[in-house]
Amino acid sequence: MASTLIAVDDAIQHMLSAVAPLQRIEVVDLMAAAGRVLAEDQIASCYVPPADNSAMDGYALRFADAKAPLPISQRVAAGQASQPLRPGTCAHIFTGAEIPLGADTVVMQEEIVLTAFDDVCVPSDIRIGQNIRPKGQDIQAGQCIIKAGTRLDYRHLGLLASVGIAQVSVFLPIRVVLLSTGDELVQPGEPLKAGQIYNSNRFLLQGFLQSQGVEVVRFIQVRDRFEETLTALEDAADSADLVISTGGVSVGEEDHVKPAVEALGQLSVWRLA
Repeated sequence: MASTLIAVDDAIQHMLSAVAPLQRIEVVDLMAAAGRVLAEDQIASCYVPPADNSAMDGYALRFADAKAPLPISQRVAAGQASQPLRPGTCAHIFTGAEIPLGADTVVMQEEIVLTAFDDVCVPSDIRIGQNIRPKGQDIQAGQCIIKAGTRLDYRHLGLLASVGIAQVSVFLPIRVVLLSTGDELVQPGEPLKAGQIYNSNRFLLQGFLQSQGVEVVRFIQVRDRFEETLTALEDAADSADLVISTGGVSVGEEDHVKPAVEALGQLSVWRLA
Protein backbone atom coordinates (compact mmCIF):
# COMPACT_ATOMS: atom_id res chain seq x y z
CA MET A 1 0.00 0.00 0.00
CA ALA A 2 2.74 2.46 0.96
CA SER A 3 4.41 2.02 -2.43
CA THR A 4 1.29 3.39 -4.19
CA LEU A 5 1.29 6.69 -2.31
CA ILE A 6 2.26 9.84 -4.24
CA ALA A 7 4.37 12.55 -2.65
CA VAL A 8 2.61 15.91 -2.40
CA ASP A 9 5.28 17.72 -4.45
CA ASP A 10 5.03 15.07 -7.18
CA ALA A 11 1.26 15.38 -7.22
CA ILE A 12 1.48 19.16 -7.60
CA GLN A 13 3.94 18.88 -10.48
CA HIS A 14 1.73 16.29 -12.16
CA MET A 15 -1.32 18.57 -11.96
CA LEU A 16 0.59 21.63 -13.16
CA SER A 17 1.89 19.73 -16.17
CA ALA A 18 -1.66 18.78 -17.13
CA VAL A 19 -3.12 22.31 -17.25
CA ALA A 20 -2.61 25.23 -19.62
CA PRO A 21 -2.59 28.88 -18.50
CA LEU A 22 -5.78 30.78 -19.27
CA GLN A 23 -5.24 33.56 -21.82
CA ARG A 24 -8.41 35.62 -21.36
CA ILE A 25 -7.37 39.27 -21.29
CA GLU A 26 -9.15 42.55 -20.67
CA VAL A 27 -8.07 46.19 -20.47
CA VAL A 28 -8.83 47.99 -17.21
CA ASP A 29 -8.29 51.48 -15.87
CA LEU A 30 -5.33 51.86 -13.55
CA MET A 31 -7.59 52.55 -10.58
CA ALA A 32 -9.18 49.11 -11.06
CA ALA A 33 -5.93 47.20 -11.62
CA ALA A 34 -4.83 46.47 -8.03
CA GLY A 35 -4.63 42.72 -7.44
CA ARG A 36 -4.85 41.87 -11.13
CA VAL A 37 -2.16 39.96 -13.06
CA LEU A 38 -0.43 41.91 -15.81
CA ALA A 39 -0.79 40.39 -19.28
CA GLU A 40 1.86 42.46 -21.10
CA ASP A 41 5.24 44.01 -20.28
CA GLN A 42 4.87 47.69 -19.45
CA ILE A 43 7.29 49.99 -21.27
CA ALA A 44 7.93 53.58 -20.20
CA SER A 45 7.25 56.08 -22.97
CA CYS A 46 8.89 58.99 -21.14
CA TYR A 47 11.79 59.81 -18.84
CA VAL A 48 11.37 60.21 -15.07
CA PRO A 49 12.14 62.91 -14.29
CA PRO A 50 11.33 64.25 -17.78
CA ALA A 51 14.08 66.91 -17.57
CA ASP A 52 16.93 67.95 -15.30
CA ASN A 53 15.30 69.48 -12.23
CA SER A 54 16.25 71.04 -8.96
CA ALA A 55 16.51 68.92 -5.84
CA MET A 56 16.43 72.03 -3.62
CA ASP A 57 14.95 75.47 -3.24
CA GLY A 58 17.83 77.72 -4.22
CA TYR A 59 19.62 79.32 -7.17
CA ALA A 60 20.55 77.77 -10.50
CA LEU A 61 23.72 79.10 -12.15
CA ARG A 62 26.67 78.34 -14.37
CA PHE A 63 29.47 76.92 -12.28
CA ALA A 64 31.93 79.07 -14.24
CA ASP A 65 30.07 82.22 -13.10
CA ALA A 66 30.10 81.38 -9.40
CA LYS A 67 33.06 83.59 -8.40
CA ALA A 68 31.21 86.89 -8.81
CA PRO A 69 27.90 88.17 -7.39
CA LEU A 70 25.08 87.17 -9.74
CA PRO A 71 21.91 89.14 -10.46
CA ILE A 72 18.68 87.12 -10.51
CA SER A 73 17.37 86.98 -14.08
CA GLN A 74 14.32 84.72 -13.65
CA ARG A 75 12.19 82.83 -11.17
CA VAL A 76 11.32 79.19 -11.88
CA ALA A 77 8.76 77.20 -9.88
CA ALA A 78 7.74 73.57 -10.36
CA GLY A 79 5.35 73.27 -13.29
CA GLN A 80 6.67 76.37 -15.05
CA ALA A 81 8.75 76.40 -18.22
CA SER A 82 12.21 77.93 -17.72
CA GLN A 83 14.03 80.25 -20.10
CA PRO A 84 17.68 79.90 -21.17
CA LEU A 85 19.89 81.36 -18.46
CA ARG A 86 21.56 84.62 -19.41
CA PRO A 87 25.37 84.51 -18.91
CA GLY A 88 26.52 86.04 -15.65
CA THR A 89 23.12 85.65 -13.93
CA CYS A 90 21.32 83.07 -11.81
CA ALA A 91 17.74 81.86 -11.55
CA HIS A 92 15.75 81.68 -8.33
CA ILE A 93 14.55 78.06 -8.53
CA PHE A 94 12.30 75.83 -6.44
CA THR A 95 12.31 72.11 -5.73
CA GLY A 96 11.18 70.10 -8.74
CA ALA A 97 11.48 73.00 -11.18
CA GLU A 98 13.17 72.43 -14.54
CA ILE A 99 16.78 73.58 -14.74
CA PRO A 100 17.18 76.49 -17.19
CA LEU A 101 19.23 75.77 -20.29
CA GLY A 102 22.80 76.84 -19.56
CA ALA A 103 22.68 76.27 -15.79
CA ASP A 104 24.68 73.35 -14.41
CA THR A 105 24.62 73.83 -10.64
CA VAL A 106 22.09 74.60 -7.92
CA VAL A 107 23.05 76.23 -4.61
CA MET A 108 20.50 75.81 -1.84
CA GLN A 109 19.06 79.08 -0.61
CA GLU A 110 20.34 78.63 2.94
CA GLU A 111 23.94 78.83 1.63
CA ILE A 112 23.77 82.07 -0.37
CA VAL A 113 24.26 85.66 0.72
CA LEU A 114 22.42 88.57 -0.90
CA THR A 115 24.27 91.82 -1.54
CA ALA A 116 22.76 95.24 -1.00
CA PHE A 117 21.66 95.12 -4.65
CA ASP A 118 20.04 91.66 -4.17
CA ASP A 119 22.75 89.96 -6.19
CA VAL A 120 23.55 86.39 -5.14
CA CYS A 121 26.92 85.40 -3.66
CA VAL A 122 27.59 81.66 -3.38
CA PRO A 123 30.11 79.72 -1.25
CA SER A 124 33.50 78.87 -2.68
CA ASP A 125 33.18 75.12 -2.05
CA ILE A 126 30.27 74.34 -4.36
CA ARG A 127 30.53 71.47 -6.88
CA ILE A 128 29.43 71.51 -10.48
CA GLY A 129 26.20 69.57 -10.93
CA GLN A 130 25.23 69.63 -7.27
CA ASN A 131 21.56 69.50 -6.27
CA ILE A 132 20.43 68.61 -9.79
CA ARG A 133 18.36 65.50 -10.49
CA PRO A 134 19.23 64.50 -14.06
CA LYS A 135 16.68 63.63 -16.72
CA GLY A 136 15.81 59.92 -16.57
CA GLN A 137 17.51 59.37 -13.23
CA ASP A 138 14.66 57.11 -12.08
CA ILE A 139 13.27 55.74 -15.36
CA GLN A 140 14.53 55.80 -18.95
CA ALA A 141 12.16 56.06 -21.91
CA GLY A 142 11.86 52.60 -23.50
CA GLN A 143 12.65 50.83 -20.23
CA CYS A 144 10.53 47.85 -19.17
CA ILE A 145 9.22 48.89 -15.78
CA ILE A 146 6.97 45.88 -14.96
CA LYS A 147 7.05 42.40 -16.46
CA ALA A 148 4.00 40.47 -17.65
CA GLY A 149 2.79 38.01 -15.02
CA THR A 150 3.25 40.46 -12.15
CA ARG A 151 0.37 40.73 -9.69
CA LEU A 152 -0.13 44.47 -9.37
CA ASP A 153 -0.21 46.21 -6.01
CA TYR A 154 -0.27 49.87 -4.95
CA ARG A 155 3.45 50.29 -5.66
CA HIS A 156 3.05 49.13 -9.25
CA LEU A 157 0.10 51.47 -9.76
CA GLY A 158 2.17 54.44 -8.63
CA LEU A 159 5.01 53.41 -10.93
CA LEU A 160 2.68 53.04 -13.92
CA ALA A 161 1.07 56.40 -13.22
CA SER A 162 4.49 58.06 -13.06
CA VAL A 163 5.05 57.31 -16.76
CA GLY A 164 1.54 58.29 -17.80
CA ILE A 165 0.02 54.83 -18.23
CA ALA A 166 -3.74 55.05 -17.62
CA GLN A 167 -4.86 51.55 -18.64
CA VAL A 168 -3.28 48.10 -18.58
CA SER A 169 -4.01 44.68 -20.08
CA VAL A 170 -4.64 42.08 -17.38
CA PHE A 171 -5.70 38.47 -17.30
CA LEU A 172 -9.28 37.75 -16.38
CA PRO A 173 -9.36 36.04 -12.97
CA ILE A 174 -9.67 32.29 -12.69
CA ARG A 175 -13.29 31.29 -11.97
CA VAL A 176 -13.69 28.71 -9.20
CA VAL A 177 -16.61 26.76 -7.75
CA LEU A 178 -16.25 25.48 -4.19
CA LEU A 179 -17.99 22.18 -3.46
CA SER A 180 -18.47 20.82 0.06
CA THR A 181 -19.85 17.34 0.69
CA GLY A 182 -21.16 15.83 3.90
CA ASP A 183 -24.42 15.33 5.77
CA GLU A 184 -22.67 16.60 8.88
CA LEU A 185 -21.91 20.11 7.57
CA VAL A 186 -23.71 23.18 8.94
CA GLN A 187 -23.09 26.81 8.05
CA PRO A 188 -21.77 29.11 10.82
CA GLY A 189 -24.63 30.88 12.56
CA GLU A 190 -26.94 27.87 12.43
CA PRO A 191 -27.54 25.67 15.49
CA LEU A 192 -25.57 22.44 15.67
CA LYS A 193 -27.44 19.17 16.05
CA ALA A 194 -25.99 15.89 17.23
CA GLY A 195 -23.27 14.64 14.86
CA GLN A 196 -22.91 17.93 12.98
CA ILE A 197 -19.93 20.27 12.55
CA TYR A 198 -19.52 23.75 11.12
CA ASN A 199 -18.23 24.07 7.55
CA SER A 200 -14.96 25.92 8.12
CA ASN A 201 -13.27 24.76 4.91
CA ARG A 202 -15.53 26.91 2.75
CA PHE A 203 -14.45 30.12 4.47
CA LEU A 204 -10.79 29.16 4.64
CA LEU A 205 -10.66 28.33 0.92
CA GLN A 206 -12.76 31.27 -0.25
CA GLY A 207 -10.72 33.75 1.78
CA PHE A 208 -7.45 32.34 0.45
CA LEU A 209 -8.63 32.24 -3.17
CA GLN A 210 -9.91 35.81 -3.04
CA SER A 211 -6.59 36.96 -1.59
CA GLN A 212 -4.94 35.49 -4.70
CA GLY A 213 -7.22 37.34 -7.11
CA VAL A 214 -9.39 34.31 -7.87
CA GLU A 215 -13.12 34.79 -8.48
CA VAL A 216 -15.24 32.36 -6.47
CA VAL A 217 -18.36 32.25 -8.61
CA ARG A 218 -20.40 29.73 -6.67
CA PHE A 219 -20.57 27.59 -3.54
CA ILE A 220 -22.32 24.22 -3.55
CA GLN A 221 -22.98 21.99 -0.54
CA VAL A 222 -24.26 18.47 -1.19
CA ARG A 223 -25.35 15.59 0.97
CA ASP A 224 -23.53 12.27 0.93
CA ARG A 225 -25.46 10.97 -2.09
CA PHE A 226 -23.84 9.75 -5.31
CA GLU A 227 -26.36 11.27 -7.70
CA GLU A 228 -26.28 14.65 -5.92
CA THR A 229 -22.48 14.64 -5.97
CA LEU A 230 -22.40 13.69 -9.65
CA THR A 231 -24.88 16.44 -10.62
CA ALA A 232 -23.10 19.05 -8.50
CA LEU A 233 -19.69 18.27 -10.05
CA GLU A 234 -21.14 18.38 -13.57
CA ASP A 235 -22.89 21.72 -12.95
CA ALA A 236 -19.78 23.18 -11.33
CA ALA A 237 -17.54 22.15 -14.22
CA ASP A 238 -19.88 23.90 -16.68
CA SER A 239 -19.67 27.24 -14.86
CA ALA A 240 -16.03 27.50 -13.78
CA ASP A 241 -12.42 26.98 -14.79
CA LEU A 242 -11.69 24.98 -11.65
CA VAL A 243 -13.71 23.02 -9.11
CA ILE A 244 -12.34 22.58 -5.60
CA SER A 245 -14.12 20.00 -3.47
CA THR A 246 -13.72 19.03 0.16
CA GLY A 247 -14.91 15.84 1.79
CA GLY A 248 -16.15 12.59 0.37
CA VAL A 249 -12.78 11.25 -0.79
CA SER A 250 -12.18 8.34 1.53
CA VAL A 251 -13.16 4.76 0.69
CA GLY A 252 -16.30 4.44 2.83
CA GLU A 253 -19.87 3.87 1.67
CA GLU A 254 -20.68 7.59 2.16
CA ASP A 255 -17.75 8.90 0.11
CA HIS A 256 -18.90 9.60 -3.44
CA VAL A 257 -16.51 12.17 -4.91
CA LYS A 258 -14.04 9.62 -6.32
CA PRO A 259 -16.62 7.51 -8.21
CA ALA A 260 -18.40 10.69 -9.39
CA VAL A 261 -15.15 12.11 -10.82
CA GLU A 262 -14.40 8.80 -12.51
CA ALA A 263 -17.90 8.73 -13.98
CA LEU A 264 -17.43 12.20 -15.49
CA GLY A 265 -13.78 12.04 -16.50
CA GLN A 266 -10.45 10.74 -15.30
CA LEU A 267 -8.90 10.57 -11.84
CA SER A 268 -5.19 11.15 -12.43
CA VAL A 269 -3.91 11.71 -8.87
CA TRP A 270 -4.96 9.62 -5.88
CA ARG A 271 -3.54 8.50 -2.52
CA LEU A 272 -1.15 11.23 -1.38
CA ALA A 273 1.64 10.47 1.05
